[in-house]
Amino acid sequence: MGSALSRLALALKTVLETVAEYREVQKRIDQSPGIPVPGPTTPYWTIPLASISGWGTDKEGLPEYADVVVIGSGITGAAVARTLVLDGAESLSVVMLEARDVCSGATARNGGHITPNLFHDYQELKETHGQEAAQQIIRFRLAHYDELLKISTEEELLEDSQCRPVDTFDLHLEQATYDAAKANLDAYLRDLPDQQDRWSLVQNVEDLQLSPDIVVGAIATKAGAIHPYRFVTGILSRLLQSDNFELFTNTPCTSITTDSTYYLVETPKGFIRAKHIVHATNAWTSHLLPGMRGKIVPIRGHMSASRPGTGLGAVPISETASIDTLAPPSNWTGQRSFVVYGQGTYNYITQQPPASAPTASYPPTSGELMFGGGLASGDLFAEVGNADDHEPASIGVSAYLGGAPSTYFGAQWGEEGRPTNVEKLDPEVSAGRVLKVWTGILGISADKQPWVGRLPNKITRRKAPSKDGGEWIAAGYSGEGMVHAWLSGKSVAQMILGADASVPKPFLVTEKRWKAANIINAIPSESTTTSSGSRAT
Repeated sequence: MGSALSRLALALKTVLETVAEYREVQKRIDQSPGIPVPGPTTPYWTIPLASISGWGTDKEGLPEYADVVVIGSGITGAAVARTLVLDGAESLSVVMLEARDVCSGATARNGGHITPNLFHDYQELKETHGQEAAQQIIRFRLAHYDELLKISTEEELLEDSQCRPVDTFDLHLEQATYDAAKANLDAYLRDLPDQQDRWSLVQNVEDLQLSPDIVVGAIATKAGAIHPYRFVTGILSRLLQSDNFELFTNTPCTSITTDSTYYLVETPKGFIRAKHIVHATNAWTSHLLPGMRGKIVPIRGHMSASRPGTGLGAVPISETASIDTLAPPSNWTGQRSFVVYGQGTYNYITQQPPASAPTASYPPTSGELMFGGGLASGDLFAEVGNADDHEPASIGVSAYLGGAPSTYFGAQWGEEGRPTNVEKLDPEVSAGRVLKVWTGILGISADKQPWVGRLPNKITRRKAPSKDGGEWIAAGYSGEGMVHAWLSGKSVAQMILGADASVPKPFLVTEKRWKAANIINAIPSESTTTSSGSRAT
């Protein structure tokens, strides 16, 4: 009897603790995320800082008026501003406001992947939105690599941004997830036969220098990788040469009101009158748009930079290599990326190029592994609704990020990579194998799709002061910003300019969609992170 009562008491305690955790999560979701906190953890991507990092901080006054105020200086804001400046009239004025240093949010904290989820969630997209819309979303995601490569070339940023094609591999740690992935891929290719040549199965994971004791199977394709911070700061640096673009960092927007003619954008430096406002703040969207609380929710994620094992990369490919997407046998360092599924995990790895020469602005890279994920090894409840990227990662997550890659590659991992000059640039960079661990805030969409377009008054809770002005949004990428954000931001700018914008219909903001979206359906769990996930942080 006593034993049964003890078990009952333990079960009751577990239920009550779960209920308490849920209530705490719901409380955070219902609250404003505030503005980005000062002094966030330093991402490895931002070492060293761009020359425009604190641009406009010391300016005391603000312009009295701007045709468009863009709030946020990440990849979305950069896409909006560049499109408006290049495609708009010469008289069009654009002001960008950033609460902290330039590009200090999720863009500078992500994994550097331009690797869209395609067959992974195609069936769900098809069931939810129909085949035509599902394929429109797939092609929108696929278009991002070519677009980012095109922009990098036009802006002469190829070297700094490291924008490049890579061989990418889905690695499966469990047979069940691998079998499910192969079934999803088959169904996907039946509907999109033109993509047949993009995909292949890896028959022998040892050809990828992976441990067959850990990795049960892999699926190969082509994707992209990029240095997101240098890409965005390079674009903004060039825009600052234009007479109709201004940037003010460490200048948060604290409120938005209206008068009879314009929006009034309030900052600690005063007001700006504006015709249009673009919300490019992703996880922080609902601070200025309370109507979006529960529709875009912050979740804190984790990233790391490590020296790779010296055994990786410079090895010949065996004569039995089973796929034709493998990089040349001389060296694959910096030419591959990986996404890891199974055992409750969703992890992702890109790699910076090996021993690249220094550019005019930045030191050389040394093949650093940029490894993110580890949510399953921490307290997921504590991360939902958490918009604080000042606090460091937990010891458990940090240890996981530091140790997991060596298990994937096994005997091929090799000795620790040698120190580089980067340690001399920042006292936070470790001289050990793990160079840096940092946190970043994802903006999770309640219905899993980005929110793009003009915001109805019912959502903004403000009446647009003029018929030809308004508030706009491109946000809620659910950790897949590098394959959603640029073209979403570009589309918003085109809409403001009155031009046609090719954005998937499920992304558009409507009152009907807004009312139906429920964050409970989108919060990841151990069971859902095995099939899809995010690469933002």
